[in-house]
Amino acid sequence: MPWWFWVLLWAVLALTGLAVLAILTLRTGRRALAALEAVSELGEDMTRRWEQGSAAVARHIRRTPVPGILVPLDQARREYLTGREARRDRLAARRIARRDRRGQPQRVDDLRRGAQKGNNHG
Repeated sequence: MPWWFWVLLWAVLALTGLAVLAILTLRTGRRALAALEAVSELGEDMTRRWEQGSAAVARHIRRTPVPGILVPLDQARREYLTGREARRDRLAARRIARRDRRGQPQRVDDLRRGAQKGNNHG
């Protein structure tokens, strides 16, 4: 066989190999881009959900507390007692509303608390 045949054969083989590699690279690239697009959409969805969730949580965040060791004792006691009373009032109001909805009798303590606060329940 003449020498130019071997050159031609190897050139065709090399070009065929490069064509196969190019086709495989394009297919893999398209799949990678599709996967990247899916990940991007998932990331945007997660970001949207995170922002909605953090906005809902941010409404319920109270002011940052001062460490208890730095607050004077009488002020800390006053804040604790007012907070406890507010929590009890909210709990009693929810309980009264729930029992009113269900048509159940009210607790005597709730009636007394309402009378002290100026609310008539039941």
